[in-house]
Amino acid sequence: MSEAQVIRFENTVPRSMVHRAAVSEVFLTGAERVTEGHFRCSAQLPRTHSYFSEHTHRAAHYDMLLLLEVFRQASIYISHAFLDVSAQDKFIYLDSVTRVTERSLLVVGDRPASAEIDVYVVDEYLRHGERSGVTLNMSLSINGEVAARHERMSIRWMSSAAWNKMRARGLAAIPADADPLVQLPPPLSPSAVGRHWLNNVVLGRDLEQGSDSLVAPLIVDLNNPAIFDHPLDHIPGMLLLEGFRQVALVVADRQLQVGPEQLLLSRCHVVFTRFGEFGLPTRVRADLTTLASDEQGRITLALDVEQGGVVIATAELELLPVAVSQPLALVAGGAR
Repeated sequence: MSEAQVIRFENTVPRSMVHRAAVSEVFLTGAERVTEGHFRCSAQLPRTHSYFSEHTHRAAHYDMLLLLEVFRQASIYISHAFLDVSAQDKFIYLDSVTRVTERSLLVVGDRPASAEIDVYVVDEYLRHGERSGVTLNMSLSINGEVAARHERMSIRWMSSAAWNKMRARGLAAIPADADPLVQLPPPLSPSAVGRHWLNNVVLGRDLEQGSDSLVAPLIVDLNNPAIFDHPLDHIPGMLLLEGFRQVALVVADRQLQVGPEQLLLSRCHVVFTRFGEFGLPTRVRADLTTLASDEQGRITLALDVEQGGVVIATAELELLPVAVSQPLALVAGGAR
């Protein structure tokens, strides 16, 4: 490794450049422009983390949602550093496909993993003749081999004034007498969702199961420091993603008798269609008619999140047994 590469992993980038409040939640360590439309970022993956590492798997792996957070930070940093996006602008994430391509590279070793993220701008969104969004393809490599890909990630940005005007409509729809505890139902047991700690459980225990669906209330705990690193005016995408994962693990256990400690998230195609609001009952639903498994133990499932009968996000997840470490084939379908 060259001296320049060593220096790139010495310090994290400014937290404001990746929209984080805590320095400990910044994983990006640098970035550079390679060619027009191609950028390369560096990141250090923490061996332990109160949220991303807290699972009941016997073998420690870097969590795919940690990789997704690294991809998110890379997209924001690139936008601010190289695409002339103002530090005050607000971001909206529309959709993406994330998939692990080589699980063996994500086994946690005796030191934090150094990763490189290649970022390609594959499309631009213009508003009134000015760029106000991009679509990105990204890959994350460890020791020179691609471990995961994040494809067709569509993001938009806007000024704070435009954001506040847009969000005023959504916030006005929340009833003045909304119960602040409606998003804090009693939680499921941590072991039911592959967790040790109760504060990392994001599903309520009152599940509704029918012949074709399983529905769980989503816990929106503003005191979870990893999910709510800084004040927000809406439910963050990371919480919705964890809700999708935890429901998928419950379904795998109930329908296929595969325990959550045996499974790792290996693919997620998610589409965010509306903002998730605070103070409203929020439910994650698994469509059991889409549940499938193959001879490798690969499990796929379609899900959505709704508030007041309106879907705010959809997803298709893929879970794979911990023991399977060979390269994964891309499967069709899905929905960030």
